[in-house]
Amino acid sequence: MRWLRLYLRSRRVAPALAVSTATAALVWVLALVYSDAGTIDARAVSLTVMVAVAAFAATLGGADDALDHTASINWPVRRAGHLVVTAAVIVAPLLLTTVTDTRFAPLAVVVRNTVGLLGLTALGAALVGAALSWVAPLSWTLASLLPFIEPSTKPAMQVAGWLIQPAGTTAATVCATVLAVTGLAAYTLRGCPRRPAAETTPDH
Repeated sequence: MRWLRLYLRSRRVAPALAVSTATAALVWVLALVYSDAGTIDARAVSLTVMVAVAAFAATLGGADDALDHTASINWPVRRAGHLVVTAAVIVAPLLLTTVTDTRFAPLAVVVRNTVGLLGLTALGAALVGAALSWVAPLSWTLASLLPFIEPSTKPAMQVAGWLIQPAGTTAATVCATVLAVTGLAAYTLRGCPRRPAAETTPDH
């Protein structure tokens, strides 16, 4: 348990969890107060998930790059477990709302968007590091919210705006799955790249 506490602290998990949960609660309360629709729409779902994923992006890297690459610890298993648990932690508060009259739904869209954006973040972490890994999911989410991006029967539009496509849209599901699998594989096997020593040396 001591190792787990140290790991969670070094990854700054508590602030990320607070931001993720607070964002879901805020969006749910706003929908409850200002909307008569029982289902929170896909754009609000995407924004909520994006904020949660961006918050957890910082947890993909530790303070000590040398420790994160040491061969004495089975890091690939820990990295894969970190991503799986993170996805579950992001989905859990959204899933809880399904027992209320105002809910994040359908569940298939919540899960698809979470694993897709988290996979994109993990891929970014493996390529450019945890500090900048939130840029790609933020950019794709904002692009999907543009007024001319709508649910469509055209595959190209389904990929470009996969975050707001209805559940069961094949191209959107495939896009999210590819992002999730690619990000999981890249981050699990590679982790974050080593940073210059100047960025990890504490100030005196």
